[in-house]
Amino acid sequence: MKKKISFDAWIYDPFLFIPLRRVRKIVLECLSDYRRAKILDLCCGTGFQLKLLARNGFSDLHCLDLSEDMLSIARKKGYPITTYHVDAAATGFEDRSFDVVILSFALHEKDAFTARKVLEEAHRVLKMKGRLLIVDFMFDDETRLPGRLGITAVERIAGGEHYRNFKNYIAMGGLKNLLNPKDFTELRRCRVLTGGGIIGLYEKV
Repeated sequence: MKKKISFDAWIYDPFLFIPLRRVRKIVLECLSDYRRAKILDLCCGTGFQLKLLARNGFSDLHCLDLSEDMLSIARKKGYPITTYHVDAAATGFEDRSFDVVILSFALHEKDAFTARKVLEEAHRVLKMKGRLLIVDFMFDDETRLPGRLGITAVERIAGGEHYRNFKNYIAMGGLKNLLNPKDFTELRRCRVLTGGGIIGLYEKV
């Protein structure tokens, strides 16, 4: 019997399509010079971002997630994407095997220890001077009230451990206190989601 995909996995893309439309386009723009690169999306969810890349000429695309339901959706429609059901903190890939690693809305939902392990793994699998692209939340003086309230409401709906990790992530300063400057140099950043989100492009040191 064919396994039914969970409701959360089915609703993920329709629910977030409009809020994240501009984010997806900016990510595509940031990676426009890397169409021939070998790209890995850690914690890929439904694979929507890689499908957008595939539609725009990217071909060496790989993604992983711990949710088999999310990966089932990522595999749909025959995009040239290789999927892996493995842990982002311990992928098993060889050292320096990817040109680009993407981490999109993945760090805020993890506890600080796990988030750092995922970043360490991203550094390990990236080639020298490889690119790390991170999309995640950031609350500071640039964050407008609608962004802060809207993001917090969505995260509260997720509830449980996810919401607790989100609150801790925000309280500890978000990405700036997770990224090790000895590992990555910032090349570019922009704010999205009315200042409540950040897209950062980094080079492996």
